[in-house]
Amino acid sequence: MAIPPLAPLPVPPLATDSEVVFNAKADATLLAEKQFVDQMNATTIPGINAASSQVAADALFAGQAADRAEAVDTNVSEQVAAAQVAAASAAASATAAESAQGSLGNLALMYAIALAS
Repeated sequence: MAIPPLAPLPVPPLATDSEVVFNAKADATLLAEKQFVDQMNATTIPGINAASSQVAADALFAGQAADRAEAVDTNVSEQVAAAQVAAASAAASATAAESAQGSLGNLALMYAIALAS
């Protein structure tokens, strides 16, 4: 909800105004002040309250989204670390298989290649 702007107040009475002008300005100012209070109570204050409630709700949602993103980031980091360990293990197996002799070495090589895929 957009908060409506306040209606401007009339020119206030000045001590230098004539009595007739001063009284007319004073009457207009007092009437405007009453309308100002009515406008504040009817639309401006409820608008500010609604806006601040929405900001609080948005901040809560943003905090929850940040928590979820952090959990996902942690999980991804753990998965990357596990993949790096598996890759290192596969590389070590491939190295061992390449240096092994005979049919056992060929079997180990094929196993290491299968694990690396």
